[in-house]
Amino acid sequence: MKKVLAALAIAATLTPFTCAQASTISFSDTKALSTTNWTDALSFGKFDTSLGTLTSIRFDLSGMVQGSGNAESLDAAASDVTLSLGALLGLTRPDGSTLVVTNPLFSQVFNFSAFDGAINFGGTSGGSTGTVSANGANFFISSNASDFSLFSALGGGTINLGLNAVGNSSGTGAGNLLTQFNTAASGNVLVTYTYTPASDVPEPATLATLAAGLGLMAAVRRRAKKQA
Repeated sequence: MKKVLAALAIAATLTPFTCAQASTISFSDTKALSTTNWTDALSFGKFDTSLGTLTSIRFDLSGMVQGSGNAESLDAAASDVTLSLGALLGLTRPDGSTLVVTNPLFSQVFNFSAFDGAINFGGTSGGSTGTVSANGANFFISSNASDFSLFSALGGGTINLGLNAVGNSSGTGAGNLLTQFNTAASGNVLVTYTYTPASDVPEPATLATLAAGLGLMAAVRRRAKKQA
């Protein structure tokens, strides 16, 4: 009997424990560069519940702001002026609640003299960034049951999410400052579902190991009977 138990222990060591492996599936959509402020709807595939059990949803939002900024200081003294060009992008659920936001931002510092007498966004008291751009990115991971229900269905399907971009530019540094901004923004969204597959098929190597273990157990049992 001891030999049989020993053989069972050996077989157990030869047979690896199997566990479900996480899998992922992703959907993406993009909003082209457009003048802020804008709101649009992007379309994504829902998680097909026949694939398995959903464990998390990741929302990746990346965006770009592009544009120019001008400034003229009317101060009677020299000043350091910062122009910041930005766009606040937000991804929302169908009910309007926020999922994730990002704020691509470009900044440039100018050393202006006292007002030179001409409001032309040039000379010694004014300046321009020219056409510039900046990128930003952020993500949110949900394991909320309500999101799982909202973003999944048997057979999949589609869901529309809101994406909006609001100009978020500013000029600081002088008490009397004239500014002009022109911004456009674009956005890209990636929705990734992580799930446990509905069923795991054993690998051929695993099946072979199981067969070897069972064969060893049978051989030990036959030997034990002969010795009895």
